[in-house]
Amino acid sequence: MAGCLSGVSLSVLLASLVTTSATAQTTSGGAQNLPPVVVEKQNQAQRRAKPMRTRQATAARASRAPRGQGSAARSTAASSGGAIETATGPVRGYIANQSATGTKTDTPLRETPQSITVVTADRVRDQGATTVQEALRYVPGVFADAYGPDSRGDYPRFRGQDPNIYLDGTRMVNVYTFNEWRPEPYTLERMEVLRGPASVLYGDTSTAGLLNLISKRPQEQEYREIGVQYGTFNRKQIQTDMTGKLTKDGEWLYRFVGVFRDSDYQTDHINDDRIVIAPSLTWRPTKDTNWTVMGTYQKDKSKVGSFFPIEGTLYAGPNGRIPVNRFTGDPTFDRYQTETGAVSSLFEHSFGDVLKLRQNMRFAHVEGIYNFTYPDVYGDPANPFVDAERRSVNRYVSGRSTTKDSFTMDNNAELKLATGPVEHKVLLGFDYRRLLERAKSGYYLDTTPFDLYAPVYTPVMAPELTGEPRTLQSLAGIYVQDQMRFGPWRAVLGMRQDFVSSDVADAPKQNDKATTGRAALMYDLPFGLTPYVTYAQSFTPIFGSHICVDYCKPQRGEMVEVGFKYQPNKRLAINGALFDTTENNRLASGPDPEFSVQIGKVRIRGVELEVLSSVTSDLDLIGTYSYLDAKVQSGDNTGKRLETVPEQQASLWAKYRLSAFGLPGLTLGAGARYIGKTWDGVDNFSTPDYTLFDAMARYDTGPWTFQVNATNLGDKRHVTTCLARGDCFYGARRTVLGNVTYRF
Repeated sequence: MAGCLSGVSLSVLLASLVTTSATAQTTSGGAQNLPPVVVEKQNQAQRRAKPMRTRQATAARASRAPRGQGSAARSTAASSGGAIETATGPVRGYIANQSATGTKTDTPLRETPQSITVVTADRVRDQGATTVQEALRYVPGVFADAYGPDSRGDYPRFRGQDPNIYLDGTRMVNVYTFNEWRPEPYTLERMEVLRGPASVLYGDTSTAGLLNLISKRPQEQEYREIGVQYGTFNRKQIQTDMTGKLTKDGEWLYRFVGVFRDSDYQTDHINDDRIVIAPSLTWRPTKDTNWTVMGTYQKDKSKVGSFFPIEGTLYAGPNGRIPVNRFTGDPTFDRYQTETGAVSSLFEHSFGDVLKLRQNMRFAHVEGIYNFTYPDVYGDPANPFVDAERRSVNRYVSGRSTTKDSFTMDNNAELKLATGPVEHKVLLGFDYRRLLERAKSGYYLDTTPFDLYAPVYTPVMAPELTGEPRTLQSLAGIYVQDQMRFGPWRAVLGMRQDFVSSDVADAPKQNDKATTGRAALMYDLPFGLTPYVTYAQSFTPIFGSHICVDYCKPQRGEMVEVGFKYQPNKRLAINGALFDTTENNRLASGPDPEFSVQIGKVRIRGVELEVLSSVTSDLDLIGTYSYLDAKVQSGDNTGKRLETVPEQQASLWAKYRLSAFGLPGLTLGAGARYIGKTWDGVDNFSTPDYTLFDAMARYDTGPWTFQVNATNLGDKRHVTTCLARGDCFYGARRTVLGNVTYRF
């Protein structure tokens, strides 16, 4: 907390140094050319003058909310209090208008020259998503369940690449690593999918882009709910979300989010238990100052699902197919546990309409245990069996314990000014990230045959763990961005310099640096259409130990994207893009499942289309389509298709409230998802395409909401991925989830 206080003091000191110049600019004649600014928060006098609403009045206002969102609309309306939408606040329905992910400033999505999809809390709730990757199933260019319902974390793929996951603008999860803090969807206000390079603002991101999660924050309008869930695989969960004023004038606000879950899993002998406690506090001493401090404690207890051989999974062998629920580990030894404690500070101060300072910081401590017994399908992928009947395999027994401490910080100043007829929004920033990891690990090959078709679970011997070299890695970046406007023309120019250090004990220190940039041009047509063209670069140092056998080389990439954004009103948004990306030193699956390998140059070209529409006040639609051509351009496997990249994907989701039939409390939803075939990485075989169907029914009555969601309605057996190294992954089976929520 001392670090948070010192950071805020630093911001205030910096603010005092520029107050004079900002004030002078405000009072000068040139300031009249500045664009209008929407003040996001009411001042103290306005808050005091505002009459208190009763719960009955709030409920009546929410019931009159347009678009038929049911309880989701009521919760959003209550938490937003009818305020103007901001880049981090609640969104009513499916169509967001503002975002800061693409520019780090509160910018309309139609003015952001890159592909972004905002998955709102209403959308997550309607579709019954229980993990972050499930919430991305109806996003174009995203293969949400690339490795099936993985119990270890969320591993979606954006445009054929692995994105990093951010929380409130700073890095939260490292790709290709385990025992990371896995975000809980119920604690989030929105999930923002930025596709394409974003290194100019965030530093270490690939050409995939990033997933920026926005936390639920304290709101002025009082809202409280408690809900219970029960569903397939004996899932039992209780959750609560409460927010409102701590003081009558609204200077202090609070929020508390809690989740408690006890659940089994689609694989036998695996649990999926979770505890999340997330309190937060906001201080608003003036209309220009906002400081939010958030705490999180989370503990996940599970085991790891199975990696199955190609024979018996992708196609039937002489013994048929291996059951989807088959557990191939040791119930007494296997364990996947992650415990996280984190504190975040989000500070913002404005100097009139000219200057705004921000500082986001977070410290997280994560402890993990990863005990895993899995089939040896890697030595001979075509025939991993050790018996003539092709039933039994040897197994690896692996154990690892980790402790990770991470500190992230992002400071920036946003300045609005004008040079003649050109309006500018200039962003100057500095961010820093530090990760310290300590680990012990060990593994061995157990040559006791294990029958995949009729398993006998004989306890294995735990491996002896030895200490891995301590890893200390840091990244510091300086960036500048200018958002310019001249009549109907808009341009975004940015540049960044990164400095990266990786210090592994008993090994030479590795230092890298890179300069990245972005240039984009947009044009506002009078009927709501905004075409754009963007060039952007990426720089991705590979953080974390136990990824490559030796040091991983930084990945470098670039992208050209041509697209459009069409939003004639707040009820319709259509976005489309054509893109061409290249990247060097891409990570791929290697012969040793414990490590990745780096291949040469890859090229990914594609097209995306997204339609979001509130056709009527009762009907909402989401439609998406994407096509990807992803191949190795040089190095190993030149000309081969990249692994785990569907060539085509399409989805359609519709939600309808039955007001026209005299049943305004009843809402029905349905969706279909098509995922094209994927390849193994060397073009030896592919997984077939498949189509899955989802459904939802909800009934709202007074403070009560009853909802049922079903995914993969037909319980279609499908394989999401098979890799050349020899393992395959089953997709999620049919799941049915019931949810009862009471608002008070």
